Amino acid sequence: MLTSEIQVKNGVPRLLINGISVPAMAYTTYFEERSRYEDFIKAGYRIFFVNISFTTAPINSTTGFTPFRVGVFEDPQAPDYSEFEDAVRKILRACPDAIIFPRIYVSMPKWWVDTHPDDVTLTPKGGYREALFSEAFRKDGAALLVRLVQHIQGSDYASRVGGWQLCGGLTQEWFHHDYNGSLGNAARESYRRWVKESFGENGATLPKGEDFLYNGQSRNECENARRYAVFCNLGVAQTLELFARTVKELTHHKQIVGAFYGYSYESNHTVIFGSHALRALLDSPNLDFFSSPNAYTQNRAFGIDWADMIPVDSVKHHGKLCFIECDIRTYLTTSIQEARPKVYPDDIYRMKNGQSVWAGPPTAALSREALRKSFAHQITKASAIWWFDMWGGWYDDPMLMDELVKMKEIYDKEPTNKGDFPSPEVVFFADERGYANLFSQSPHLKGITKTRTAMGNTGVPYDCCMVEDADAVLPKYKAAVFVMPVPSKAGKHAMELCGEMGIPYLSATADHFELTTDEIQAFYKSNGIHLYTDENDVVYLGNGYIGLHSATGGVKRLHLPEPYTVTPVFGTDLSTQTTDTIEFELKKNAAALFTVSP
Repeated sequence: MLTSEIQVKNGVPRLLINGISVPAMAYTTYFEERSRYEDFIKAGYRIFFVNISFTTAPINSTTGFTPFRVGVFEDPQAPDYSEFEDAVRKILRACPDAIIFPRIYVSMPKWWVDTHPDDVTLTPKGGYREALFSEAFRKDGAALLVRLVQHIQGSDYASRVGGWQLCGGLTQEWFHHDYNGSLGNAARESYRRWVKESFGENGATLPKGEDFLYNGQSRNECENARRYAVFCNLGVAQTLELFARTVKELTHHKQIVGAFYGYSYESNHTVIFGSHALRALLDSPNLDFFSSPNAYTQNRAFGIDWADMIPVDSVKHHGKLCFIECDIRTYLTTSIQEARPKVYPDDIYRMKNGQSVWAGPPTAALSREALRKSFAHQITKASAIWWFDMWGGWYDDPMLMDELVKMKEIYDKEPTNKGDFPSPEVVFFADERGYANLFSQSPHLKGITKTRTAMGNTGVPYDCCMVEDADAVLPKYKAAVFVMPVPSKAGKHAMELCGEMGIPYLSATADHFELTTDEIQAFYKSNGIHLYTDENDVVYLGNGYIGLHSATGGVKRLHLPEPYTVTPVFGTDLSTQTTDTIEFELKKNAAALFTVSP
């Protein structure tokens, strides 16, 4: 059996396989028949996430989409692992030293849903799915997970399994299947018990759905609704923790386990989402990495940062790895109807003449820039990466694969410095419990996304942390920005701490819930924060690198706080130089990356 662990070196979490540091760059796809495993193997990639599901039920219960053709436990008496194992063996035939991460969708088959009417929630499509805080789901889901993991451990490929990713809920990201907190009969007893345990009160009743809907007010004054918002997020975290502990015990704590979770900067317009209890998992010994995609803001437009949904710097602070899903659309991206003809109806994920998040840039050159801007963000954050070739074939171009080869080579060069390079002076605080104070579909929720986008175009890089970590992290920074319009108790404490420490801060408020680029820049200038560029370009900084993504083309200048030795990595042919101003030409929508050292 391969062993795996996360070890922090020079402040950067690293993946170790059998005690040896391994570059955490990976590849995965939903559509195995369109996979490009051989291309990525040739490019030097060795980690592959391979999907497997308990069921063929949709991963997206709002659209009905599922990538799975086989559900392992559709017939509980005759488990079918063929879809997963065919993919694994295909990889290992081409690359015997590949490292496999099973990406397991822990979701119950129809036979379970039909026999557990008190443990399911109604989806927007009309069907029923497991309620993620259901005790029956926890118990039976864990039992099926044991069967699956033990089967893999007894297989002929077991020696090449290096870690595990646990998925669940809507879109495999641990969102409630109804996007609405599974508010209904399945929640009644669980919520009542939780209120009794948490507040000592008997006979709690469920809030009404309308208690969460925006009514023109900035703050939800319904205590019962605020409590339920906390409960329905915390319940998901507790379920995930149980499943992670199950896998950890089966592997004798010798392999890493991770999950999509903790979208503290994302709400999908609902406050009862499921992903806002990361604080309950960050110190768990059973979860080693957390994942999210690049944010889908403005359909992955150029000229803005494709930000992280999770507070990556808090995750690192707790010794965990961020394994970010980079599902970068390219000019080769097709609709799923084209990728799998005659399988999906026309109304699922249509491209809509290139105006959809599912559409890629129109050219190969712009597709390369999309890869570069995503990579620049992730390497400066010291995050692990998997390229998500969602429908398959998105990178089937020699130029794009050549770029991915170079990125792998860059990532392979483990930083040897110990923090002697410039780092962000600003911390951008996430306040996940603050969501309980807001209403679904409110402009205040939308303001969080708009503020996050504005932060990316100030010319000032920043770190992302949770308000619960303020005591530990604030001494590192010169200024703070708070995104939550109606803060939680921890959010208020973090602001008070800024005052005590003399650290200036800017905060969204109930009356001013969207911070613009101009006012954030003005705040920076008035408080002596170093601006790396005078234009509204995106600046990436950290881990020994600095990068820029151009909102406008022309001559670019990156102003360093003092002279450094700068070496171009991609995007420009400048020679290595020691300077406090990097001047170079860059086209609109392009990206450049440099190493920075004393």
